[in-house]
Amino acid sequence: MNLNQIMLPFTMMIVTLSIAGCQESDDTRLVEMSERHELRQAEQTQQANQLHREFTAMQREVQAERTAIGQQRDLLEVDRRSVASERRFDSLTAAAVINIGLWLACLLPLVIAWLVLRQPQSSADDQAIIDVMLEDLVADKPRLLSQRPKASSNSPRIRVASSPDDEPT
Repeated sequence: MNLNQIMLPFTMMIVTLSIAGCQESDDTRLVEMSERHELRQAEQTQQANQLHREFTAMQREVQAERTAIGQQRDLLEVDRRSVASERRFDSLTAAAVINIGLWLACLLPLVIAWLVLRQPQSSADDQAIIDVMLEDLVADKPRLLSQRPKASSNSPRIRVASSPDDEPT
């Protein structure tokens, strides 16, 4: 027998065993890689679920805050309307008070004139006294005003200037 004939079956056996051994190792690696991939995918799924729960909770919080802000905005709008109504009422009241004051100021002279005209006519004696006083007031030499009362020692003396050169004291 030839060495090649003896070696050929051994070589075939070694090659077959090595091929079979490599295939098991590749399969094992594939299985391990598949298991790692599944574990990673499971972890990622759990993380995605956790993130989804957190996102949903945040959305609820944002919605609650929006609701609170909306209620506060509504309260502010009610306050704004009440303040605007008060301002409008105050300005109308001020305008009314001013107008009434102006009306009273305009009517007061008319009322006084009406009261004066409405009084009963004065008697003839009153009219005569008024005429005498007016004549004395406009006269060059008044008769009633020329009689001066004597000054008391307590009252200050006032002298009326009779000419432009005299000065009152």
